[in-house]
Amino acid sequence: MNGNNHYLLVLAIALICSCTSQKRTIDKPVTTKDPKLEQAGEMVEKYDPATGKIILVPSDEIVVDTVRWVEDSTPPIVTDEDVKSIMPTADHPVEIALLMPFDASRAPLFSEQQDPKLNRYLHYYGGIVLALDDLKALNLPINIQAFDAEAVTNSFPTLSKKRAIQQADVIVGPYEKRDIESYAALGLANETMVISPWRPAFRTEGENPFFLQLYAGLEAHAEALITYIQEQYSDDDVYVVGRDAESERNRVKLFTESDSQLFKELIVTDTTPDLMETDVRILMDTLETTVFVLPYYSRSDEAFVNEFLRKLHEVNNVRDIVVFGLPQWVGFTNLNPNYLESLDLHLSISSFIDVDHPGYDDFRKRFFNKFHVVPDINAFMGYDFMVWLAKSVSKEGPEGLIHHQDLFNDGFASGFNLQPVYNEHTIELKEMKVPLYYENRRIRILRYQEQDFKLIR
Repeated sequence: MNGNNHYLLVLAIALICSCTSQKRTIDKPVTTKDPKLEQAGEMVEKYDPATGKIILVPSDEIVVDTVRWVEDSTPPIVTDEDVKSIMPTADHPVEIALLMPFDASRAPLFSEQQDPKLNRYLHYYGGIVLALDDLKALNLPINIQAFDAEAVTNSFPTLSKKRAIQQADVIVGPYEKRDIESYAALGLANETMVISPWRPAFRTEGENPFFLQLYAGLEAHAEALITYIQEQYSDDDVYVVGRDAESERNRVKLFTESDSQLFKELIVTDTTPDLMETDVRILMDTLETTVFVLPYYSRSDEAFVNEFLRKLHEVNNVRDIVVFGLPQWVGFTNLNPNYLESLDLHLSISSFIDVDHPGYDDFRKRFFNKFHVVPDINAFMGYDFMVWLAKSVSKEGPEGLIHHQDLFNDGFASGFNLQPVYNEHTIELKEMKVPLYYENRRIRILRYQEQDFKLIR
C-alpha cells in the first residue's frame, strides 16, 4: 500500500464457470378418437337445426371437425444459443471497485499517533485483505480494484471518471454522505450496484433499486426487537417509553402500531431532572415480567435514559424487569452498569464480535502475524463483508447481492439479509413498486451480563 499511489490493490481472481441451460420443450395437445364413430353404420345422435331436436343418423354421415397440429418452421425469436447467461465467468468476471475512506499518504499505517478514524478503516481494509487470501482457493470469478477515495480533494469528479469505476458492476463506498449520494445516482444511471457499508442508513430521495445500505435504520431495529420480544415475552406486559414530544411519539408508534398488539404506549410527561413525579410501580401490579423498550439513540438523551433506569432499578427487587435499548447504548458512558445488570438489559445491534465463533482465535492470530497489530471489530467486519460480497456475486452476478441470503447469514461480527425498503405511502402496493433502496435487516441481539455485553442472537 504505497501512500503515493491512488491504487491500493489490484487483484484478479478468475474461474471458468460452466453454465448449461435447460432445453425448452413444447407440449403438444393430445388427440383422441370418439369410439362411437369407429364403427361404420352405427346410429348416433345428432342435433337437427331444422327441428331443434336430437335425431339418430348413421355414423358415416357425421363430419367431424378436427384441429390439426402444424409445426411452425419459423425459427423462435429467442433460442437457447441467444440466451446470455448472467453467471460470471473467467472471461467476464464481476468487476468490483472499493472506494476506501482513508488517505494512504498519511502513513505510517496502524500507528498509534494516527487519526483513529483512519485506523478504523485500515483495520477494515486489513480484514478485506485476509478474506481475499482465503477466497483465492475458491477461484471465484471476480476482479477487485481498490482506490484511496480520501487522497483526492473533491474525489467524486476525479475518481468517477476512471474507467475501472465507470465499468464496475459493483461500487463499494465511499464514506461521506454527499459522495455516497453521488455514486448512488451514478449507479442508478449505469445500472451498477452501489454499496454503502459504513454510513448509518439514510433515506434516499427517489427510487433506486441499485443502492444497498448495510447499516440498518431505526425501523429495522424496531422490527428486530418486536420479533424477539414477541418470541420471548408474549405473555408479559410490554411498554414502549417516550417523552411528550412529536419525534418521540413517532418513535413509540414504530412499536405500538406494528401488527403486534403486545406493545403499549408509555408517555412520560414528567420534566423534572430526576423524574420525581414518575411512579413506575403502578405499571407492575402482577408477578409477571414487565418489559420496557426505550428507543433512544442520541447522547443528549443519555441522562433521561439513566434516570428512567434508576426508577426501574429501585423497584426491581420486588418485580422482574427487562429493558430493551438501541445499539448506541454501547457507546454511552454515563449509564450505571449496576442498573444495566439488574434490569437484564438487551440491545439490538448491527455488528458485534462473536467471540464464540470457531474461527475467532485463528483470525486474530493471522491478522496479527500479517499486520503486527491486534484486530479491532472493523477488521472482523471487513472480512465478513468481503466473504459475503465475493460469494454472493460469484453465483449470479451483482443480483446475487439481493438474492439467496442463505449463502452467508452470519460471520465473525455481522450478518447479511438485504431487503427492499419502499416509500411508506406506496407500501401497500409494493409488489408493483420499485424500492427506494435495499437495507441489511440482519440485526443481532446483545444481553448485558457480568458487567459486559454478550451476543445471544
